[in-house]
Amino acid sequence: MEENLDLEEGRRMEALKAFAHRHRWGLFALAVAVAVGAGAGYGYYRHQSAQLLAASEAYGSAVEALQAGREGDARQALGDLIAEYEDTPYAAFGRVYRARLEYQDGQSEEALATLAPLAEADGEPDEVRHIAVEERARIQWDQGDPQAALDTLATLDGEAFLPSYFLLKGDLLAAQGDHEAAARVFREARQQPGSGPLEETIQSRLEQLPDASGTSEEKKRKTG
Repeated sequence: MEENLDLEEGRRMEALKAFAHRHRWGLFALAVAVAVGAGAGYGYYRHQSAQLLAASEAYGSAVEALQAGREGDARQALGDLIAEYEDTPYAAFGRVYRARLEYQDGQSEEALATLAPLAEADGEPDEVRHIAVEERARIQWDQGDPQAALDTLATLDGEAFLPSYFLLKGDLLAAQGDHEAAARVFREARQQPGSGPLEETIQSRLEQLPDASGTSEEKKRKTG
């Protein structure tokens, strides 16, 4: 199970990097459109455009540093991004990265504090808020409080769409001994868009559950 978790964690981090970098300019265009709609005049629009452009450059520098393995430079760029451009979509992504680095350095409480504005508030880009909630739940579980982690995930009940959310929820339920509920949630993970690459992982989770591998669907998958 631990090896599966490590593999999934690596995939999630790489997916996060790829998603954020791929949508860099799309986020910029979206944020500019919001600024234009909310602007009280041309001067306000120019100010917002300048802020967003500067934020996109800071964000790009942070992503480049992360991809190159320069964690010190990435941490500095992310700190500047969050401090100076808090109201931009780029800062939201920056918080997720910053919290990931803090957690890797053993600074769990700092990571939770960094994620709090994203995980506890509406209005952020959906992908970022959902990832922030997942990250928060993972840290809480690592701190030895699986119920707090489940409570955190419950804030996305009815909204969750990332397969990783359902895998994490299933793992937490399994850790608490609720194998039937865990199996049900793992099957939900299979139904989410983008779950294809995780099919092996999902099947492995189901097979590891006591008395949970006997449904006709799972038997077909194993024998077919």
